[in-house]
Amino acid sequence: MNFAIVVMQTRDAVSDALCERACEFAPELPHVESVRLESRSVTPEGTVLSVQRWRARGRVPALLRPHLEDGLLEWTLRLERPLGGYRCAWSARCAAVQVPGRCDGTMAFLSAAGGRGTCIEVRCEVVAGNEGLRMIFGSLVANHWRGLAAAGARWIATNRQAS
Repeated sequence: MNFAIVVMQTRDAVSDALCERACEFAPELPHVESVRLESRSVTPEGTVLSVQRWRARGRVPALLRPHLEDGLLEWTLRLERPLGGYRCAWSARCAAVQVPGRCDGTMAFLSAAGGRGTCIEVRCEVVAGNEGLRMIFGSLVANHWRGLAAAGARWIATNRQAS
């Protein structure tokens, strides 16, 4: 699955926000209960490795709760990009055993609107047990990145005004 997101902030600010600072503004998203940075390191080659732990906000009907793992609403996101780079590889894994599969992808941050904006090219592969799950998770992933990019653009604008 491939899609593009355009936000009206510079690519330096957008790539930094989405790859390094998402834990600061992601909780404003209606579907995110919490997010925390578990680890961040820089390799000797200058690659930034980050691990984030996410928890979705969800209202599971009481009738279904006994049949669903609590981990169904949690995932770990691993991000890897060259320090100051404009391409980021990511990998998401659900904490639930009920959801076999994985979701891996990349984001490329391209200058847009004469340098005043950023086009984020997202490529991802959702590997799941069947086509129905792939479609559902693919839609959730696309909506998540779109919402996160919009929240990041608002966060950048707010922080820029405060400076």
